[in-house]
Amino acid sequence: MHKRIVKFLLVSFIFVFNNSVLAEATVITWDDLSPAKGEKVKKNIDKNAGIIGIPDISEFGGSQERFDIFLDDMKFLKEMQGDGGFINMNLNNKKIKIAGYIAPITFDGDDITEFLFVPYRGACIHVPPPPPNQIIYVKSASGLKADDMWAPQWITGTLSASPVSTFVADVGYSMEEASVSPYSTGLGLFD
Repeated sequence: MHKRIVKFLLVSFIFVFNNSVLAEATVITWDDLSPAKGEKVKKNIDKNAGIIGIPDISEFGGSQERFDIFLDDMKFLKEMQGDGGFINMNLNNKKIKIAGYIAPITFDGDDITEFLFVPYRGACIHVPPPPPNQIIYVKSASGLKADDMWAPQWITGTLSASPVSTFVADVGYSMEEASVSPYSTGLGLFD
């Protein structure tokens, strides 16, 4: 009898461990980032927290004038950002996969290391940013080249309903680490 209990507990542990560690990411859409009616949670961005992603003046050839113009342009775009700070708390700490575009905020040579993930090309760069609940800040990604930002990508990782402020936009969600892969057609998202 004792061996059966030990065997049952061991099999149960392996089943639970495999399901939690190896769980597949849930594919979501940008609409999923907005909460269902009646489930709205407003998460305010800490105004005392540092702003993420401010480039170094060296990226502008050391020119204070070019650096200031760039920061003024980004401030102007950020001020035009729409409302939409309601966060879907049901996605907090969930492993998700979502298709979208990369708006880089930090480079290491030609590699993009930090970025904003957005629903359409050029968001946060050439046009006003989408609402905060339609942007995901990704703190760490590897192997992502600057040329990759023009094509749609998948990101996979654990989503956190942790708002942050970047020099480009206020952001409703974040991911510590993301796996990035080219978007594959056929799912109807960008086709």
